[in-house]
Amino acid sequence: MSVLDWTVVLAIMSGVFLWPVFWAMRWSSTARYRLVLGVIDAVVVGAKVRAAPRGRGRSRALRHLDQSCRQVEKRLFKVHSIAGSVPRRSSRLRLIKRHAALVAGAQRAALHQMDVDPEPALTELARLQLVIAENHLYGRQAALLPAELLQGVRPVSHLRNTWRESAHVAMAILAAMAGGSRRRARSAVGVGEGVRPWLTLGAAVLAATLVAGWGRVTRILELFPA
Repeated sequence: MSVLDWTVVLAIMSGVFLWPVFWAMRWSSTARYRLVLGVIDAVVVGAKVRAAPRGRGRSRALRHLDQSCRQVEKRLFKVHSIAGSVPRRSSRLRLIKRHAALVAGAQRAALHQMDVDPEPALTELARLQLVIAENHLYGRQAALLPAELLQGVRPVSHLRNTWRESAHVAMAILAAMAGGSRRRARSAVGVGEGVRPWLTLGAAVLAATLVAGWGRVTRILELFPA
């Protein structure tokens, strides 16, 4: 298949398969608690970091903590949608998004203290995240953290993060399409017809992994039906 054919197939699959999945996720019984669930996961991971032995186990736990905090950050920027109480064109939306950027910045600042003084940093990070979850449950979407905890905090640019992640995913898709070109598979001498599809798939995954990393490749693969 050519690059154009792959593009058409991906566009069709996105429309047919992804929209119902996104709709179901948006209106599921647990959708309103995505931020709270993310906070709980991050707090649990923080407790595992505290209990992890020095060395490789603690390093692995710290990486997991970083990942869980990124998930909380992503959900902070969707808090208006998670709450379901703010219309898309509401004048309240700008204030909530601006506050979410500050809260995300406060969480990053607390997380960065892990490399300065780990033990107190774990306690402060968990306390900060639990305050966020509590205020979210009480409907304080523009007051997830009190003003005194946001003094001097540098807000996180959601637009910059979104463009960066979109660019990385697009690079992975383009690399997969280029690596999975049939012309390359056919050029392999002595490869049978039954093996070529697997060679094509392997080349696509390898190329995407080299360009964008395995983490983003797995997120793309999850979009395809099993």
